[in-house]
Amino acid sequence: MLLGAVSLSAQDVLSIGTGSAASGGVASVPVSILDRSGTALGSDAGSGKRIQGIAFKVMYPSALVSSVTFTRTGVAAPLTPLLETTLQGSGFMAYVVSFSELSNPIPLSLNASTQIGTLNVTLQPSAPNGSSAALIFHAPSVLLSNQAGTTSETVAAANLELTNGNAICSLASPTNLVATNAGASQVNVTWSAVPGADHYEVWRNNAFLANAPAASYADNSVAAGTTYLYKARTVGAAGTSAFSNVDAATTIVFADDELIRAVHITELRTAVNAFRAAAGLGTMGADGTIGVGLAIRAQHILDLRTALNEARAAAGMSTLTYTDSSLALIRAAHVQELRLGVR
Repeated sequence: MLLGAVSLSAQDVLSIGTGSAASGGVASVPVSILDRSGTALGSDAGSGKRIQGIAFKVMYPSALVSSVTFTRTGVAAPLTPLLETTLQGSGFMAYVVSFSELSNPIPLSLNASTQIGTLNVTLQPSAPNGSSAALIFHAPSVLLSNQAGTTSETVAAANLELTNGNAICSLASPTNLVATNAGASQVNVTWSAVPGADHYEVWRNNAFLANAPAASYADNSVAAGTTYLYKARTVGAAGTSAFSNVDAATTIVFADDELIRAVHITELRTAVNAFRAAAGLGTMGADGTIGVGLAIRAQHILDLRTALNEARAAAGMSTLTYTDSSLALIRAAHVQELRLGVR
């Protein structure tokens, strides 16, 4: 929506974009300046006539938004202001800033929109999914100026345009997603339920797998000895959310947990290589020091730890922190940590 009278001359533009967050969350909404050539202020207007002062007031609906703050981001983030003031009130926030043209010129791009800040819009916990909160400039309060304030652009003078924006209340993403193998032929996936969800989409290895009516899914279409990467997203009347965290499960049944034997290292290498394949990585190199009758070495565990963390990082998962980094004495707990890391 454009405010202000139509002018035959060029006009600079101050605009609010669009952002989204779940109810009770904070939507990040960009604020930008379009510095058009041929205007009273701008990069091409000459010394002393750059845009160095910005003032605006933004109105918002209190029924949907609890508060709005402004943070300098983009090209304005590293600058040091001469003065900077923020005012808050019922249903509005106002911001004023000025920079020295000599030491802190705002590096606007001529004839291109440049982000100078972000409105941090906190949505009400009661905001309905899919609702849109209008963020509207109070036109009489908006002004662009040079550093001295001797040249300005306003809506009333017909040399400034305004574009309003909005903050959308979107569905929350599932959280705490966990994938666990239930043997070699089933993986159970669970996550925290999301208010307002109609159902959830379950994705496996970056491909849609199934719809789940509740916050869990049993995947019985798996093959033994394979690693699968799972994620989910919420679907409701407001649309589809962003994806949850990613978690992995490897369909392998390990031998007994009490003793450390060559078979345990071999099983772990099979599981880690399956994990690496799912993450798009190559397999671990062959190791002739692993076999029946050969001693289990600290290097075997270290190699597995490194290979598994490489795969977890490539899959977008957190890497693991292991106990006993020196491995002066190999214990069953070291094998168990690796097993948990691939499950």
